[in-house]
Amino acid sequence: MVELFMILLGLSGGLIVGGALAAFVTLLEIIQRLVQISETPNHLKLYQNAYTLGAITFTLSYFYDFHIDFDSFLIGIIGLLMGTFTGIFSSALAEVLNVIPVMSKKLKLKNDSKLMIYALLFGKVAGSLYYWLIIK
Repeated sequence: MVELFMILLGLSGGLIVGGALAAFVTLLEIIQRLVQISETPNHLKLYQNAYTLGAITFTLSYFYDFHIDFDSFLIGIIGLLMGTFTGIFSSALAEVLNVIPVMSKKLKLKNDSKLMIYALLFGKVAGSLYYWLIIK
């Protein structure tokens, strides 16, 4: 009886978190804004499919003991790609939430909001490379 309750609790918690994330991404139009920032409207389906495939892949890898050995060069490339995606994604999220325009006004960088986006992008790339090349 306790195991059934725990399974039900885990499934319902996962459904709630997954639904909240889907609503968050959909209502804020994160992927559409990412396409707009990168000026690649022809690739909207590619972004949506990559996001979905990544979520499914990493969910499955969380539940199964999954391990692949890569050499350092390939890990660097993977880290660079993951950092680039995370940086662009967080930049799109920050812009959707109007963080960048408000910070530009506060820091008196009226026409330099692209600098802030690039700073976020390169910061995420650097953090990802540090994680994948040094910590892992």
